[in-house]
Amino acid sequence: MADGAAHAPAQVSLLPLLYASDQSYGWSAGMRAVTHALLAHLSLPPGPILEVGCGGGQLIAELQQRYPERLVVGADLHPLALAHARSLLYPADLAQSALPHLPWKAARFALLLALDVFDQQGVEMGSALAEAYRLLSPGGVLLLRVSAHPRLYGAHDLAFHTGQRYTRSQVRGALLHAGFMVERLTYANATLALPVAVLRLAQRWKILPWRSATYQRAPFHQVAAWILQQEAKRLHHADLPWGLSICAVARKP
Repeated sequence: MADGAAHAPAQVSLLPLLYASDQSYGWSAGMRAVTHALLAHLSLPPGPILEVGCGGGQLIAELQQRYPERLVVGADLHPLALAHARSLLYPADLAQSALPHLPWKAARFALLLALDVFDQQGVEMGSALAEAYRLLSPGGVLLLRVSAHPRLYGAHDLAFHTGQRYTRSQVRGALLHAGFMVERLTYANATLALPVAVLRLAQRWKILPWRSATYQRAPFHQVAAWILQQEAKRLHHADLPWGLSICAVARKP
């Protein structure tokens, strides 16, 4: 955690809101579009797909449609997340499990997605990457997303249980150290990055208050979803030079 971070009230956690509204939450819907853009031209070896930190299960449902010939499974630490996922997915292969020890044999998966998971509180990046490497088959792909820009750490991150924000060079270095080949390394959530960064810094410096109610307003969802869907179209063809998230596509040799 960065020194001087703005603190959300201790009782506030927005993860239950995220699980319950996985289908309609604007940021989630937009970032799923970003995920699909990164998957669009990706070649995969044979085998199943795993999403670590599957939350409410909406992405798994979309991956089942995208890859109907493959088994898609999910893992999450939180029982509430898995309850929402099981209500959406039937049948579903879901496991309650935590990094860095996941309950599958080595070289099991063709694709492993870890979206806003390796930066969570209690997760050590090196150990998580080592586990991802173990689980992927040769030629398998890790799709990773983490929060960017350590100086922006604040109340928003505490509410969503983010433990650390990363720089682009930190992500690349960690992937290479774990043995991965980096195929793409791009920012995402770029359009809103400047105003959001100003807001986060103002909250960090206690110029403006942090309010959880902001995340429950319909206009916020609508704007976020539309903007991120436009960014996803660009990510089909090019990387983004700046943004609030870092996305990596990395392959196991």
